[in-house]
Amino acid sequence: MDATLSDLVERIEAADSIVVVSHDRPDGDAIGSSVALGLILEALGKRVTIVNRDPVPESLAFLPGSGKIVRLAGPVEADLLIVLDAAGRDRIDAAFWDSVASIPATINLDHHISNTRFGDLVHVDDRAPATGQLVFELARTAGWPLDAAIGENLLVAISTDTGSFRYPSTTAETMRIAGEILDLGVDVGLVNQRLYESYPLRRVEALRLLLRGMRLDFDGRCASVKLPLALTRELDLQLGDTEGVIDVIRAIDTVQIAIFFEELPDGKIRISSRAKDIRYGVGPICAQFGGGGHTLAAGARMAGPLEVAEERFLAAVGAVLG
Repeated sequence: MDATLSDLVERIEAADSIVVVSHDRPDGDAIGSSVALGLILEALGKRVTIVNRDPVPESLAFLPGSGKIVRLAGPVEADLLIVLDAAGRDRIDAAFWDSVASIPATINLDHHISNTRFGDLVHVDDRAPATGQLVFELARTAGWPLDAAIGENLLVAISTDTGSFRYPSTTAETMRIAGEILDLGVDVGLVNQRLYESYPLRRVEALRLLLRGMRLDFDGRCASVKLPLALTRELDLQLGDTEGVIDVIRAIDTVQIAIFFEELPDGKIRISSRAKDIRYGVGPICAQFGGGGHTLAAGARMAGPLEVAEERFLAAVGAVLG
């Protein structure tokens, strides 16, 4: 059922043991929001397990508490499951759902407009630019104390999902919340240096090779790059190494839609897309292929091979751009 933040607070405070999970292949918002909430709940005396199928990306390992994230090896008992930043159950590995099948209640806290509204208590606010902002609002509603470690995780969650506060989803409230987070003692300069100025060489090498193969379509209004699995293996790319590539090509002045195609080990093609203008929203395009997200930022997974998925998706983009 739809729930207010106060409803969530009531259910959380009644629980003794809680599992917190975010979507597979976690990004800054997934890691930051789940670790922040986990630290908040631990401070309240709850027994907390923070879970993800995939390891914390190297670029986010500096976050305080990130080492608490584990992968479940079997069934787990708890009073409550909290799912963060996942638009649907399918964003989390099926084995996880088997492991938590005995947990009696699930909270779904998210900001994706495409959220399927799974769970027992559902709070989806698509006006929020990041789930990290919703975690902050949840804590504020409850009066739960925050500290610098929690604030650092929340700042990373919000910063990464707003493109360093550049995307149109950034609101005045977002900026006010960021200010309150800095008041907790977070060093914004150091956080930004670790996020945006501490890349391993392989990440920059990947960017160089991807840009060399960049494709422009529809009179320069669509830019795309593709990452074959062979290149991922050649450069030994790690989770998170391609974050930000799509923002580079989106910055081209003529471009309205930017796309990143990535070939995965299972043969599927992971698609990330960004738009500058709601007239050319990528959310509905991705929905055609079973994906979703936001109007200006969305993703999907398609069957391979890479070149076939590329052409199919670009054809849908062309129909929107006209």
